[in-house]
Amino acid sequence: MAIGTWFATEFDDPVPARDLPAVFTSGGDPEVLVADRFSRGVAIVGRVQAESGAVVLKVRTDGRAVRVRVNLHVDSASQAAWSRAASPARGVRELPRLILVRAQATARAAVLIHRHRGRVRMVEAHAWVEFDLGADEVGADGLLVVELADAALPPWSASSLSPLSAVGVRINQVEISPAEDADRPTGSRRLPGTAAQLAGLVSAGGLVGARGRGEGQPRSRFVVVNADDAEVRCRLRITAASTPPPAFRHPSRDFLRRKRGQTVLKALRVARRGAGYALFEASPFTRSPHADHLVVRAASLLDGADCRVSATAPAADALDVTVERRAPGPVLIGLAEPDESRRRVSDLACQVVEVQW
Repeated sequence: MAIGTWFATEFDDPVPARDLPAVFTSGGDPEVLVADRFSRGVAIVGRVQAESGAVVLKVRTDGRAVRVRVNLHVDSASQAAWSRAASPARGVRELPRLILVRAQATARAAVLIHRHRGRVRMVEAHAWVEFDLGADEVGADGLLVVELADAALPPWSASSLSPLSAVGVRINQVEISPAEDADRPTGSRRLPGTAAQLAGLVSAGGLVGARGRGEGQPRSRFVVVNADDAEVRCRLRITAASTPPPAFRHPSRDFLRRKRGQTVLKALRVARRGAGYALFEASPFTRSPHADHLVVRAASLLDGADCRVSATAPAADALDVTVERRAPGPVLIGLAEPDESRRRVSDLACQVVEVQW
């Protein structure tokens, strides 16, 4: 029995499948059949409303392998939705989000998305995910299930990454094309950091811009690697980033929920962000540590098991990291200082310069 028959009733009209190549940009399209803990959008596909959410798309693959590209986005509405679900305590900072992307109930990739502090506002962040589905993974009913969920965090990173990371994350668009139209070359490959992030091979906090194609500033000490190879090499540039501001909290008093109270709270948040940015630029304690002094770890995001990792420092602000994976799947790389207590107005951050696999 095809999966689609489980959702059909006698009152439903059959929905024709969308031909390839297909681009989904609205949750109101008839080919967007099911939204599970996922609110549909008008100009976007939708937004996750719980610790995980899924959307079902109907496409006609004609028995061919397909390539799927998903654009994920974290904005101020994402943080507000997270605040309602997580109820953060006062003073809790906005942490990077580590999100696992599944398709057809199988983990395909992971992304790390983290907004950075601007002078007057938080800069939104995008992330691209790309993966292939075999010819037999999309059945005759043409249903493609895309799901966002929390990843299995290793113990050494649990306190530095956001809980309930998928809450509020929005899917801007989903692109589906025949895999044979854009076959990846075989053999060893090397890509610069921005191109690798745009292709979904690595993720270091996300990209910026209206369509998520700009590099942006370094803002996280974590990197996610999705390159499908047993050994991956990354060159990272070490720098410092301003500490994220306190997470948005919904007001608990009635007078703060009114329009005038909301205006005052927004003005306070803008002033606090601007003051934090100015303090970061003026502080003498924002220089990054020497790359030789950093501790580098790596772990699989499927089960949290540690991976073998080696690192060398060709320069004071550069680090070459080699990760050897025991099993296929996304890997989290994390940098840490031996003594993190000295950090007050700045955080350790890294930027992907080059990826080789």
